[in-house]
Amino acid sequence: MTSLSSTLHPGSGSSCRALPGEESRSLLPKASLLQILRDGGAQEKVFTLKEVMHYLGQYIIVKELYDKQRQHIVHCQDDPLGELMEVESFSVKNPSPVYEMLKRNLFNLNGKLPATAI
Repeated sequence: MTSLSSTLHPGSGSSCRALPGEESRSLLPKASLLQILRDGGAQEKVFTLKEVMHYLGQYIIVKELYDKQRQHIVHCQDDPLGELMEVESFSVKNPSPVYEMLKRNLFNLNGKLPATAI
């Protein structure tokens, strides 16, 4: 199931590019997203975009939200992730719902919107 994590990972596809200095950004998630990241193994309170995507992927893997036959599909209708995403399911091949959720649930402590890297 590493393909799901790598698909969600920023920079792994052509639809998402990191800006210079992105690695040092300080992104603070809202409490509901922070809990999901914690359930995915995070211990920090402030993250880079790369870390947020990693722990989000880990959460999906740990909770086994991916479709067993079509692993690029994530079923989140009965999960806190679905509430945050405002969808019942999504494909990691089209990560725009993930990025929209992140825009709503991340604060950039450096003063710029995290969406500028998406």
